[in-house]
Amino acid sequence: MKSRQRFRSYLGWLLATVGVIVAACFAVNCLVDPLWYLRGNVLTGVNFAFNERLAGIVRFLPRLADYDCVIFGTSRSSLLPDEKIEGYRCYNLSISDGNAPEYLLYAKYLRERGYVPRLMIVDVKRAEFIGPQQAVEVPDFIRDGTSPPSIFTSYLSLDALDFSIRTLRGDSPHHRYYDADFHAQLEVRSKRHNYNPKGPIKPQPAPFDVHAERAAAYVELRRQFPTARAIGYIPPESAWRIAAFSLTGQLDAYLAAIRQVAAAYDEFLDFSIPSTLTEAKEGTYDGSHYMRAVNTRVLAGLMAGQSDIAVDWRKENLATITALYHRRLAEFMETTGEGEASAKK
Repeated sequence: MKSRQRFRSYLGWLLATVGVIVAACFAVNCLVDPLWYLRGNVLTGVNFAFNERLAGIVRFLPRLADYDCVIFGTSRSSLLPDEKIEGYRCYNLSISDGNAPEYLLYAKYLRERGYVPRLMIVDVKRAEFIGPQQAVEVPDFIRDGTSPPSIFTSYLSLDALDFSIRTLRGDSPHHRYYDADFHAQLEVRSKRHNYNPKGPIKPQPAPFDVHAERAAAYVELRRQFPTARAIGYIPPESAWRIAAFSLTGQLDAYLAAIRQVAAAYDEFLDFSIPSTLTEAKEGTYDGSHYMRAVNTRVLAGLMAGQSDIAVDWRKENLATITALYHRRLAEFMETTGEGEASAKK
């Protein structure tokens, strides 16, 4: 009899201990909110993007009626100051290393739930047209058209607890983080990590074959919200990177693919053409991700429909833009070559 009582007592303590651990796990995850089910991290106000493909849509779904604008894109467009878009309330659904087939799945999912934006902004990624097709990695519920996992399913997991602990330790998976208002910020880096390309510009390493057929996904994305004002754009990219790609001989084929995308959008600005912005080394840590101050200029151009640091694909034809690219690249590489030569003397 006593052994049975001891067993029951032991079992009771065991279950109570497990219950306390589970409750503590859930409580910590709710306070840090690593997957953005609630209000974000209420402990430090810093939110990391451990799983943007899940967290971004999880945060958006309960608030669909609050937003009449949506941004699809990569980590580059996550740095757009969307809160400054006048006349709209915009939700930034950008995801790290995103691609058009993924945006298309999200758009279809949102449309099936009755979401009809007045404005759609799409970041078009140059790398998406080059080399092997990128994998499509979205949550299963996006593909299936079902509801996302409940907060209990997600926050009673050790994976979420690991994300919470990493958040509190400041262990970010990217060079970006989200503030208390879920605006993406670039982390402050030391000067030794500044972007500083040197030496003669060499051709971009293979693969560099262009796949123009991938433009179709961007065209189909625009069709998901036919009544929306659709703005497409190519984010700024360092002139050193564009010049290296041009030396592969594939620039013209790439620009022809962009022409297909641009034709489907109401407005389309290209900020990757060599300009005073992209020929400088400031404002970026890698030549691809630019600070919010730079993206403020980009956003102003997008909303105005014109910018002195971009080329307008809706106002110029392919031949004109191709010639402009070649001219500016030639001027840039000539200047860069002279600068390198002077530095060596």
